[in-house]
Amino acid sequence: MEMTIKMLTVAEQLPPSARAIYTLLSEQGPLTSKDLIQKCDLAPRTVRYALKRLTKEGLVKKAPYLLDMRSSKYFVETG
Repeated sequence: MEMTIKMLTVAEQLPPSARAIYTLLSEQGPLTSKDLIQKCDLAPRTVRYALKRLTKEGLVKKAPYLLDMRSSKYFVETG
């Protein structure tokens, strides 16, 4: 319950681009930044900033993308 309240409070303070990316990751699962740029139709810099904020706030996790080690996959941890 406490974590849910914290997440809602943090989410309210996020820019619209970060909220859109969080929603997309929640619905579609792990995606690379390149995938997010294409699906959200946002500028690469905007996506990078949003991912940085979401990761810093603990709302999104980052993992290596094993098919292309130059990239990372971003995902919302559930549970």
